[in-house]
Amino acid sequence: MQSKILVKLKYHIINKGEFLMHTEEFFYSEATKRFIDYSSKDATAIIAHEHGILGLARLIACLDSLGLDYNETFMIALPDFTYTRNPNRWGAGFPYGCIVNIPKSDTPFIPIDFRPNCCGVVFAEIPDFSQNLEDFRDNYYTVINKYEKIHTNDLNRRNHFLAIYRSKKNNKYYCLLHCSFKYVKQSLYSEHNPAIKGVKVFNYLSKNFHYLINEDAIEYYNAYKQYEKDTLHLRKMIIKELFNDAQILFNKTHEGFLDNNTLLLGAYANDEKFTYPLMLSPESNLYIVCVEKAIKIGSGNSLYCAPHGGGYALDAVISAQKLNKSCAPQEEYLLKYSNNCAFVTNNILDMPFNYRSNTANDWCSKYSMASIKDILIPLINLKL
Repeated sequence: MQSKILVKLKYHIINKGEFLMHTEEFFYSEATKRFIDYSSKDATAIIAHEHGILGLARLIACLDSLGLDYNETFMIALPDFTYTRNPNRWGAGFPYGCIVNIPKSDTPFIPIDFRPNCCGVVFAEIPDFSQNLEDFRDNYYTVINKYEKIHTNDLNRRNHFLAIYRSKKNNKYYCLLHCSFKYVKQSLYSEHNPAIKGVKVFNYLSKNFHYLINEDAIEYYNAYKQYEKDTLHLRKMIIKELFNDAQILFNKTHEGFLDNNTLLLGAYANDEKFTYPLMLSPESNLYIVCVEKAIKIGSGNSLYCAPHGGGYALDAVISAQKLNKSCAPQEEYLLKYSNNCAFVTNNILDMPFNYRSNTANDWCSKYSMASIKDILIPLINLKL
């Protein structure tokens, strides 16, 4: 009987035998306390915030139902905080451009709906680039066709691409490859791989929340680490074959795990300061950014974090407001456009969008978390 009303009505003994009712509103309130906001705070970030709070509340409620401590559960929204165009991930309450911290526990736990796929970036300094576009394209095809693991659209889906840049500072040349791989998604996405063992379901606000626990969580995490190792190597080898003398400067994942308690959703994180390329869109300048300040997470913990890119912004939308109450299962938003047009929607995934261009300035100037070390000018892009 208790399991059927676990979220709607749950009691915990506190103080001298008193009881506290845990309702949906309680978990929503707990989630708002654990949202760390470094977002752009534009209309799209507001929508992601409202949606992310529901996802965080769902995560907290699930942990609580299992008797696990949720006090150190946090969502950190970075300047590229936005929606994700993956409907399953978004439907589960996970926005993009954020980091989710889950408390360390003797009971391993993974919210599988965040859908890790080892997407990341490899960035390298290369010799003077003198190839014309057609020759470079042909060489690119020759290299990627060597690898059976690479699917035909792995390097051109969404904002995946390969680009050549030149530094404003020293005129050196650089290459960046941003991609994930279909074979990894088919192995790690539960709807594609029925062999994933032990997927459990928790219902919150009439939506199912899928998770793994104990040995099943450990097995999944270990499988992920192997796929991540494989993808890091594959991206590096593509660059090395395109440019024999390439010097790899950065090769990290921004969609997966930092560790088994830290989820990366379009973000980088590290225990120490780091320098990385912040990409906005293929035709935009590439910013080389040094992350210099850590974000405090809970009681005494801190983490160096960074946005991986610009994030989606809704075209010409200047404000967004949620229409229904905070715990409603179906979210509707009132959007206002620059020409004062009003638009009501519960489906932003299919709306026109662009990429934000101010992420580097937000992170380095507005929030003073990092500094820009160099600006690279794009020369050639391949999205093939």
